[in-house]
Amino acid sequence: MVRTRVYLTDIADFNAVARAHVAVFADIRPTTTFVEISALADPALLVEIEADAIVQ
Repeated sequence: MVRTRVYLTDIADFNAVARAHVAVFADIRPTTTFVEISALADPALLVEIEADAIVQ
């Protein structure tokens, strides 16, 4: 894992999502960007995470 992008529909959720991200990726430490967006395709969704990995 080399990079993640985290899309939040409410930036107020940043701390909770960041803690979860660290819990999963702490040993990997990918470059990460958090972005607030107005909505996702499904209104019930609050967070979307994209991840890029290099397979060797």
